[in-house]
Amino acid sequence: MDGTTIARMVARITVGALLALLPLSFALLAVAFAPPTRIEIAGQWVSLKPVIGQDTSRLLDGALVSPEHAHLHLISKDVGLDVDADWNRLIPRDKRTRGYLADLWNDPVPEIARIQDTARRHVAICAGVGFAFGTALVASSWLALIQRRRSLASYSPRDAALVRRHNRGLRRGLAVAGATTVLGVHSLALTVYLHADHHNVVGSPVFAGTALEGMEVNGLMADVLPFLSILRPRSTFYDAVAANLERAIDRQPTLQRSEDEVVLVLAEDFEDVNGMARQVGLAADLVDATFLAITGDLTFAGLPVETYIIDTIDHYSDGRPVYFTPGLHDTEVVVAATRARDWHVAEGRATEVEGLTLLTAADPRISTVGSFGTNNLLRDPDVDVGQFLDDTIEEACAERPDLVLLHDHRLGREIAEAGCQEIAVLDGRSFEFPGPEEVGTTAGGSTLHYTGGSSGGHKDTRPDPGNIKDPATFSILTVRGDDGQTTHAVVTVRPDASVTVTPEISLGVPYAEFLDTGVTGVGLPAHAAVPGRP
Repeated sequence: MDGTTIARMVARITVGALLALLPLSFALLAVAFAPPTRIEIAGQWVSLKPVIGQDTSRLLDGALVSPEHAHLHLISKDVGLDVDADWNRLIPRDKRTRGYLADLWNDPVPEIARIQDTARRHVAICAGVGFAFGTALVASSWLALIQRRRSLASYSPRDAALVRRHNRGLRRGLAVAGATTVLGVHSLALTVYLHADHHNVVGSPVFAGTALEGMEVNGLMADVLPFLSILRPRSTFYDAVAANLERAIDRQPTLQRSEDEVVLVLAEDFEDVNGMARQVGLAADLVDATFLAITGDLTFAGLPVETYIIDTIDHYSDGRPVYFTPGLHDTEVVVAATRARDWHVAEGRATEVEGLTLLTAADPRISTVGSFGTNNLLRDPDVDVGQFLDDTIEEACAERPDLVLLHDHRLGREIAEAGCQEIAVLDGRSFEFPGPEEVGTTAGGSTLHYTGGSSGGHKDTRPDPGNIKDPATFSILTVRGDDGQTTHAVVTVRPDASVTVTPEISLGVPYAEFLDTGVTGVGLPAHAAVPGRP
C-alpha cells in the first residue's frame, strides 16, 4: 500500500468522523445559542437560559447565585441556568403586600421544580432539533454524492470523464465550502463544550434561615432589595403538618385506592393559604387519588400574583387531574391560570371520570374584592343566580350524574332538592364542616347534600395566607366501582400542626353522629345507591 493510498484512507476516515460528529455539534450549538425559554410564575414571565459548562444558577445577571444545576452524563458536562425576570413588577413596593406575599410564597419547592422541568425540556428540545438538523444535513450530503455517482454511471466512460473535468471547479469550491462549514461548526461546538464556569457559592448570611438559604449576593445590594425585603425566617409549620399528615393517613390503610375504586380529594376555600394547598395535594398523592375536586376560592383577590397556589397543588399531588369549580373569589385571571395548567374547569356539563359521572358548575358570581369593590359581578352577564340554578338542575336531570360539584352550599342545596344526582351534591362556602346531610327532594324522596369546610382554616373572609389560626378541613371520598357504595374520611389540620384523619365513614351517616358515636356505617343508604349497581 503506497503513501497516496494511505493518505486517501486517512482523509476518508477523517471526513467520515467529522460528518458523523456533526449532529452532536449542532445539538450543542442549538442548546448554546437558542433564545431563552419562558415560564409564567405568579403572573410574571420569567426567562430561563441553560448554560453548558456552568455549575450554578444565576438570577438577575449574577446578583443572586445558587449552587443548583444539572449534569448531562452523556457528554459529562454541567448545565446551569441564567434566570431573569422583572422582580420589581413581581414584588410590590407596599410593605404590607410584601408581607402577605412572603406568607403565600413561603414554599418555593413547586416553582423550583417547574423551573427545573422547563429547563430540562428546553435543553432536550433544542438538542433534539439541533441533532435532527445535523443528521438531515449529513444524510442529504451523502444522498447527493450517491445520486451523483449513479448519474455518472449512466454515462459512457468518455462522457463521464468530460462531466468530471467540466465540474471540477464546482466540486472543489463545494468541497472547500463544505469543509470550512464543517470545521467551523465543530470548532464553535468545541468552544461551547470546553466552556467551564465553575463557581464556589458562598451563602450570604442575609438568607440564613429563609427559603433562599445558601444563595450568594453579588453586586449592588439595591439590585436585589426587592427580593430581600420580603424574606423572613422560613416557617417549618407546614413541614411538621406534612409529616403528621403522612403518619395519620398511614394509620388508615383503607384510604388507599384499590383497582375497583374512584378516590377523590375534596377541598375548597384556600384563599391563598398555600401551606394547606400543599397538604391537600400531598394527601391526594398519599392515597393515590383518582383526581382532586376543588370547589372554589383558591385565592382571595383573584390577582395574578396569587396563582402561585395552583402550582403548589399540582406539585404535591404529583400532577393528578384537578376538577375545578370556580368560586366567588376566582376571577377570570385565576381561571385562565388553571386552564394553562390543564385543570378541568367547570363548564356546567356532565363528564365521565373513571366510570364516575361528574357535573361541575362554576359559581355565576365573581367577587370584586380584588378591585376594592363591595358587590359581586356576574361571571356571565346573561346568567344570574336564578338562571344558573335552572341550567344546572336541567343538566343534572338530563344526565343523572353521580356527583354534582359547585361552590356555594346554599345553591347546592337547591340543586340537591331537585333530586337528579345519583350519589350527592358536593359544595362548600362554609366556615364550618357540616359534612353530609339527608335532604328531601321535590319528588318526595331523599338525597345527600355534602358541604365541606374551609381548607384554609378560615372563620371569616379576612385574608391570612400564613399559618392557620383555626382548624382546616378537607375530605377524601371513595366510590366503590362494584356497588357504588360511597364513604368519606375527614382530614383536620389544627393550629398546633397536629393532624387527624377519620376512618372511612358512610356518606349516609351524619358527621355529627359519627363524632358522637364513632359509627362509620358500611356504605350509602338505599336511596343514594347508584341505579344499575348491585
